[in-house]
Amino acid sequence: MSADDDPDVASAARRLRAVRAGLSADAEPVDDSIKTAIDAIVELIERPTTPELRQVLHETAHEIRLLGTQMTAIREDATDAIGHAMATEASQIEALLRPPDGDTAPLAPPHATGPGEPADLAEPPAPLPDLVSTAHDADAIARRLPDAASKRRAINQVVARFPPKLQALARTLLFGQSSHAVQRHGHHLRREHQLARVQWRLDPAGDDDWQLNPDGSTESHRWNGQAHQVGTTCGHYTSPDAVAKPLIAVFNAAGRTQAELDAYLDAKAEGETFVGLFLRPETASIRSEDVYSLRAPGTDTDPGMRMWLDSRASANKGHGEAPAVREYDIVSRGQRPGSLVMFAKRPDQSWRLITSYFLDDSGHQFEYVEM
Repeated sequence: MSADDDPDVASAARRLRAVRAGLSADAEPVDDSIKTAIDAIVELIERPTTPELRQVLHETAHEIRLLGTQMTAIREDATDAIGHAMATEASQIEALLRPPDGDTAPLAPPHATGPGEPADLAEPPAPLPDLVSTAHDADAIARRLPDAASKRRAINQVVARFPPKLQALARTLLFGQSSHAVQRHGHHLRREHQLARVQWRLDPAGDDDWQLNPDGSTESHRWNGQAHQVGTTCGHYTSPDAVAKPLIAVFNAAGRTQAELDAYLDAKAEGETFVGLFLRPETASIRSEDVYSLRAPGTDTDPGMRMWLDSRASANKGHGEAPAVREYDIVSRGQRPGSLVMFAKRPDQSWRLITSYFLDDSGHQFEYVEM
């Protein structure tokens, strides 16, 4: 049988895949309903009351918030499982439409997928365990962050992975005063650093101030007075080679000298003083094993993400435990995964490296750079 023999059957497979592709959008109103209900309950609980009850009620409200994050996590797990089932059925239908090899029709291979679309599997992978750290865990990490010598050693290890002709430029940029590419996203970091960052807003580079207060609340301050900036995901490159790969791709496109890099970035920036180069994983030769990532489950929708961030803010005020995160293969499962390399400059000066890290640009903030 072929698709020409029975176009209705072929259409059924396409529709299954279309429904699968729209599952995240369909989940948006579900999570919005959950958040609306949770917010209404929390508002009632947190209304001004006697000082004796205030702390207890804040803790109760926090537990309600955590229930909301657990609900959206369960919903996302169900969405993933349904998506796998739909893809598997679509593959089986497509297999029926392929010409047989001899007398036996071939088994259906996994459907070709792109970033953000997991491969067809008969059984979806089980959700990874929830990870929750405490404020005291973060405080212990804060007391033993990598020191200056450790960070210098990590940068030198990265520079050594560049081709000899690019090492001078790499050393200048990575050791530049404005750069935190290795310090905040380098291979010397561990899971506990990322847990403390995403759940308690502790800067693993140690540039932003952080403290644990006697009442269990935490404080995080950047140079501008705002808290350390981190959303619902964070991570680091896992080896010196992985850190170097995106920068090597940029330098190979721009040139080996600062002057050549300046000319290349001037053209990309179009008069702006900041420029971000967003590279596809294949452009930078990044594979899943090159990136370690943590992600908050149930944050594939805007309401789910905002509810998780509200819960984290409440935890950081000392009202209870942090909302959970999970390890996540951002390279293969991200919607728009890529390496972001950011540069900045002042008038009449050369471009400086600011940072380089891997992210999932699900909000489509950046365009991929072709090299």
